[in-house]
Amino acid sequence: MQFRRTLPGAGSTDFYLTDPENGGLSIEQQMYAADLIMAYRRMYPNLKINAVWDFGMEEADPVQSEKFGVFEDSRDNAVYNAKMLTISLNHAKVRKMPCDAYMKQISEIEEYYAGHADLAAVYAQRQKELMAQGIPWPKIEGIIREEIQITPCAENMLSAGDLYFADVQAIRMLENTESMQRLLIHEIGHMLSEESGAVNHKKIRKLFGKCRDGFENIYEFCAECFMASELTDKIRLANEYRETLLSVM
Repeated sequence: MQFRRTLPGAGSTDFYLTDPENGGLSIEQQMYAADLIMAYRRMYPNLKINAVWDFGMEEADPVQSEKFGVFEDSRDNAVYNAKMLTISLNHAKVRKMPCDAYMKQISEIEEYYAGHADLAAVYAQRQKELMAQGIPWPKIEGIIREEIQITPCAENMLSAGDLYFADVQAIRMLENTESMQRLLIHEIGHMLSEESGAVNHKKIRKLFGKCRDGFENIYEFCAECFMASELTDKIRLANEYRETLLSVM
């Protein structure tokens, strides 16, 4: 389908999406994407999104391309373009996702986070005990993680004793959930931080500096913290990011 949504006084967003019969998103998913995009454009009048298309439309092939390979096998679910102000969706993978995030998944992540709220204090005490026993320093992290039963999260390279470890852990767990809502809000988070210049603001960079080993880079930090703050209000780091973002936009 190809259609346009317009906000009076704020311009339009064009949608170029592969038809369902050719492997594209369902009509329900296409309308959901358009409604969500425009809802955020109304919330943030300065947010510009010129177009939303899928890999098939972008590459003129509904199945594969030189850029992304076979869409079904691509690691990318979506890609934003900061220069063209566009969002590209991997329709081959996104069409398998529900529209809304599963509240049960979010609740489970909130419970996990709440259960590790005092992790830094617990870690410090256990670290002190292990060091008194003569346990070699390099082994302490692994021992404590196993004792506390930390859910593995390869993207989070912070020590379990870091003040933001549990926050990053919860954010990355949300990032690994699959829904169009989560995916689109993540990409909107990228665009908000870049279009506003917040990604380069000293306040944002100072906040990122406190947990930089928890994220791939500052761009992902901005997108993931914004996404998490939209899906739940329980994660301290996500809330701090959102408050800082709004203060510098």
